[in-house]
Amino acid sequence: MPLLWLSLAFLAGILLAAAVPASDWVWGSGGLVAAVLAVAEWRLQPDRAAWVRLRAWLPLPLGVLLAGLFLGALRGQTAVPVWGTGDLAFYNGSPDLTLTGWVADYPDRRESAVLLRVRIETIQPDGQVSFPVKGAALLRLPAGREFHYGDRLVIWGTPEDPPDEADFSYKDYLARQGIHTYLAYPAVRQVGSGAGSPLMSDIFRLREKAYLTLNRIFPQPEAALLSGVLLGLDHDLPDEIVSAFQDTGTAHIVAISGFNMTVLAALLIGLLGRFLPRGWAALAAAVTIAFYTLLVGANPAVVRAAIMSSLALFGRLIGRGSGGLTPLALSAAVMCAVNPLLPWDAGFQLSFTATLGLILYGEPLQNAFESWAENRWGEAVANRLAGPVSEYFLFTLAAQVTTLPVVLYHFNRLSLTAILANPLILPVQPGVMILGGVALIAGMVLPAIGQILAWLAWPLAAYTLRVVEGLARIQSGAVSIGEFTPWMALAFYVVLFGLTFGRERLAPLREKLRPGLLFAGLGLVTLVAWSAALRLPDGRLHLFVMDSRDGQAVVLRLPAGGRVLIGGAPGANQLSSQLGQLTGPLERRLDALVLNSAGASSLEGLPLLIERFPVEQAFWAISPPDKRAGERVIEALAESKAQVTLLPKGAQLQLDEGVVLQVLAVDGEQAALQLEYDNLCLVWPEGFSPEKLKRSGKRVNGCVLIGNADMPVNEWVDQMPLAHVFFGSAPQNMPGALSTGLNGQIELVSDGAGLWVNAEKVTK
Repeated sequence: MPLLWLSLAFLAGILLAAAVPASDWVWGSGGLVAAVLAVAEWRLQPDRAAWVRLRAWLPLPLGVLLAGLFLGALRGQTAVPVWGTGDLAFYNGSPDLTLTGWVADYPDRRESAVLLRVRIETIQPDGQVSFPVKGAALLRLPAGREFHYGDRLVIWGTPEDPPDEADFSYKDYLARQGIHTYLAYPAVRQVGSGAGSPLMSDIFRLREKAYLTLNRIFPQPEAALLSGVLLGLDHDLPDEIVSAFQDTGTAHIVAISGFNMTVLAALLIGLLGRFLPRGWAALAAAVTIAFYTLLVGANPAVVRAAIMSSLALFGRLIGRGSGGLTPLALSAAVMCAVNPLLPWDAGFQLSFTATLGLILYGEPLQNAFESWAENRWGEAVANRLAGPVSEYFLFTLAAQVTTLPVVLYHFNRLSLTAILANPLILPVQPGVMILGGVALIAGMVLPAIGQILAWLAWPLAAYTLRVVEGLARIQSGAVSIGEFTPWMALAFYVVLFGLTFGRERLAPLREKLRPGLLFAGLGLVTLVAWSAALRLPDGRLHLFVMDSRDGQAVVLRLPAGGRVLIGGAPGANQLSSQLGQLTGPLERRLDALVLNSAGASSLEGLPLLIERFPVEQAFWAISPPDKRAGERVIEALAESKAQVTLLPKGAQLQLDEGVVLQVLAVDGEQAALQLEYDNLCLVWPEGFSPEKLKRSGKRVNGCVLIGNADMPVNEWVDQMPLAHVFFGSAPQNMPGALSTGLNGQIELVSDGAGLWVNAEKVTK
């Protein structure tokens, strides 16, 4: 047990260093003081009553725990990079450089690009001599470029910091892999080969041959599925199938993640345990996992997943689920000592929590099922059912319980079909892997035999795909839950582990609470019902100007209850949270989306928003932009099966009875809009002058103006606007105007005759 608590203290120290900025000497000095305290406590044996009570409460001496904490903090602090002239990242942003290096990993070949991880050896600024540097760079090259591990390259381009998207830090993701430099479509020429490890070169050649063999003996998309399952190469799967796996909570089947390897370990020990003694079965399973790890390239994520799953085997081998906690914590501490950025890696979090779930809950769930089945059907039937039910359902459930907060935090989606999908497809996965693997090996040696075996394996792979695609079509099978904060995840684990480790202490409390559970349940139902009732249509038009950072989003709640989003935001999380509060827990959809700007601040957050709030109809008031942000919006609309319409200048769109939206003017990048509801008029000028908008024949005087601070307000004075509402900050010469920067979210309510204004923040 001492190793368990020391490991946890070390991990807590790494998190502490990220939360509390301090220099190396602060943490180092703290560690020395803690070591002195530990020695003093050991030698002096203090007998003060307060100290004795504290020592009885702590699992280890205070000085020892603090030493582990400060040591972890020191390791976390040393992971913060400080670049010098000998580091590649020091030259990020320097133009026109010539770099030399070699391909240090298996090329990531995708449909639209090839990604290469290159170990850079020398750098040469334009007109200067080359000199050695250290560091790895990620190169994005056009699809179809052929390179292999160990190829020596000369690269011409401008190294940059890896890009960040609104809802995902690609820079942090690559940093956890030791990559701090990114080059998009540089000029590249191969000048040699044979660099790197001969062993890894042979492994990658075997992997390439296996990939080609799978595509020769299996049809698509089954070949793509098996490439992911057997080789970790899942980029051949179409986007709609990838989305189906994600929506049904079965993505672990395809990607070689911690979740997948952990469930695989449970399946292996269960299957092999039928033919071998418990110890030999665990050893054979560990050897199989090690071989599988080498087959897929032994990259850090797969090695990490293999370690975690092997620890789950160890925990089950010794017969006490909690006995696996010490090696789990120790291995996590060792891996984080090697790479202190791992605690923020989603793959590490899934690996750790899935293994924890199997250790804590796998065997108890199996025992509970055996007892229940024995009482109903007898011992013989219970023994026959316990193995399959545990392997294909209970172990998956155990892992899903502990990974749920991680999934919700990173993906903001809850799969309601996962509990059904996994029992339906997991039973055939050993067959998919075994028959597919045997067919692959045979196909590499004897192609004709491999083809025959592939015909036997194909039905299982096809069944997996058809079940996943079928369940993904279930309406509301995957629910967007809005923003799930780290504090929510922490609260989930506090309750879960409190119930797990404090069951005996909580038994009297459960007896007291039992009569109140019914009333609590009724209270929750009442709250949900009132929440829905308060959002029922009231026959008025509600316009919400959203307080989203750098965004220009307006949400309409129409008199009949429909919901329309006009504009967008650079990120989805904040806008999703606000939309979730407006729509409530039972209605997560948008009736229409109107896009009137090609700016990144309006488009970048929409793909994820559309995924969380499916759109029935989408209207482009501008020509869909051909830049990447626009392409991602188009793809997201296609995936949500939205009906897409292009609105030309002058087009009128009736949103509800008496509520009409019209496109007043278009300049290619933005469109001016007008919304009329009986006597109410609202205008989004988008930089257009009132004189130009008057040419549309629509009135623009006496309207509510909605825009940002760049709106030419002086030109609108003669139009006697009813009100000004600004995104962000209002101009300094308009102290009475409403703005989201000053007033937060702004709600305009109208019955067509009058106008009422509600602001989140009221200023004096």
